[in-house]
Amino acid sequence: MIERAPGDPSEIGDAYERAACGLLTINAEGAIVRVSATMCAYTGFAAPELVGRTFQSLLTMGSKLFHQTHWSPLLELQGSVAEVQLELKHRDGRVLPVLVNAARRAAVPGVRTLVDIAVFVASDRRKYERELLLARKRAEDLLFRAREADAARAVAEARLRLALESANLRVWSAELPGGVRRYERGVAVLLGRPELEEITAATYAGHMHPDDRARDEAAVAAALDPSVRAAYSIEYPLVGADGVERFVRSTGQAFFDDDGQPVQFSGVLEDITDRRRAEEALRHQQAEAQQRAILAEQLIGIVSHDLRNPLNAVMLGAELLGDLDSGDNAPVIRRITASAARANRLIADLLDFTQARLGGGLRVARRPIDIHAVVADCLEEVKMAWPGRAIEHRRLGEGEGRGDADRLAQVVTNLVTNALVYGTPTEPVTVTSVIAEATLELQVHNLGPPIPAALRPQMFEPLRRGDQEAKLGSRSVGLGLYIVREIAVAHGGHIALRSTAEEGTTFVLTVPRG
Repeated sequence: MIERAPGDPSEIGDAYERAACGLLTINAEGAIVRVSATMCAYTGFAAPELVGRTFQSLLTMGSKLFHQTHWSPLLELQGSVAEVQLELKHRDGRVLPVLVNAARRAAVPGVRTLVDIAVFVASDRRKYERELLLARKRAEDLLFRAREADAARAVAEARLRLALESANLRVWSAELPGGVRRYERGVAVLLGRPELEEITAATYAGHMHPDDRARDEAAVAAALDPSVRAAYSIEYPLVGADGVERFVRSTGQAFFDDDGQPVQFSGVLEDITDRRRAEEALRHQQAEAQQRAILAEQLIGIVSHDLRNPLNAVMLGAELLGDLDSGDNAPVIRRITASAARANRLIADLLDFTQARLGGGLRVARRPIDIHAVVADCLEEVKMAWPGRAIEHRRLGEGEGRGDADRLAQVVTNLVTNALVYGTPTEPVTVTSVIAEATLELQVHNLGPPIPAALRPQMFEPLRRGDQEAKLGSRSVGLGLYIVREIAVAHGGHIALRSTAEEGTTFVLTVPRG
């Protein structure tokens, strides 16, 4: 079956047959003169079928070309070739990738030149090489991504540092366990020290008041306690080495692992000195303004009260003169009486304003009343003061309610006067008194330009006057609608406002009936 060379021991022949690679020997013409069993297994042919065939006939077309143009010339030139990749054709058509080593035997006189070839199956090696290439590509991708991540992190750190510096924030971090903090060098400026001085936890704590240190330690403990995980944020003053007191706010965040143990704790320090001083100055200004307002209101109340007695004397004297003199002086006496009455109403408004502001609200005496009658009586007085204007009264519902008749009449007077001042002079002012099941209502409506939307939220604030009222030369001090609101509140009710160009303006006072 196997052509053996003369003088080969049988042991060598067995090793040749069982070698872990395919072995064959070719002559100078490339014909196979000897082949191992392993090589026969690689090709699917028996040894007698291979002996006499050329080695080149076992190769694929591409490998034949490579054999002809590269492999054979290189073997001829060097006498040997190593690890040349070729492809063998199996008998069943399969292609087997192999590595081929070849060496030409030394020339012996009288013996034809032979070439020994060793064939190694390269399937596993190619698979390994492919995996190696894939692993290398993955490693290169990971390296590229790592470099990208490093670059992105560097950019993020630069942006964070810029943001921290722009916001005047200083970073600190705590070593865990223990929570001993480390401060970046810039923290030194908060302590009145050179900016580049390294600040230790002990140095920083030395600039804090003992009470603030205790508060801070308690806040840190609560933030690092896995069962609490409290938000860490605390404000306190620092007395600097330069003698300047600065206020800081320290905020931080603790991070915990899957077992609930703290693994990181870091945060920032913010210089809030300017903000705290501005807030303190604002509180001081507000306190002073409040004191001035209280003093002014008290002064208004005192002056208004003290003016009533001489004003009542003027009115009484004018009435006596009117009874005694009905001749040429009568117009002057009526003017004095009207002016004194107007001044008396202004004083009444000022006294009500003072009582509402300083006395905790207006006082009302609720008694059984007929709201329709109260409105009718009040409108008669208003019509006398406005003889050329139309005022209509509408009644809805019947029965009694409870309220302060004088205060409700004051509401009617203020709202109707307001409507007469701001409404269209040729259109009537309509007053509707409503007795409902649970409420009493007073509605005062007039046509005319709507109240500007920007002015409506301020309508019921004291000392507010409309432009039209000022143009008409009214002597009102802007307390009428404020007093209306306070009377509504004193009755447990409220005042509402509707104002459009199409429907006109309507004030609606609603109070409980019972």
